[in-house]
Amino acid sequence: MTCAYTGLIKKSGDFYVGLCLELNVASQGDTIEEATRMLQEACQEYLSFVKEERIEDEIKPVSLDLLREFLIGDFGSSHSNDRLFSKKITISDPCAA
Repeated sequence: MTCAYTGLIKKSGDFYVGLCLELNVASQGDTIEEATRMLQEACQEYLSFVKEERIEDEIKPVSLDLLREFLIGDFGSSHSNDRLFSKKITISDPCAA
């Protein structure tokens, strides 16, 4: 089984930071592709843990405050060329959300 989630990837300084909106999981990488892959792996590990511990009801999406911080948090920094990318990330079984 495969589940699709929303991953936001943004350039922040020298790295790309990823955030999965539905699972509130974050990761980073040196490139967009690496950040995407690392976010997929982090989500898969999180879902495996949640399923193993039987705590699926504790999965919460990203809060509005955290999303706001993710989206506009770096605007006050010296990195005025930060960019935001939205990607659909797919996670192989298990799907808990």
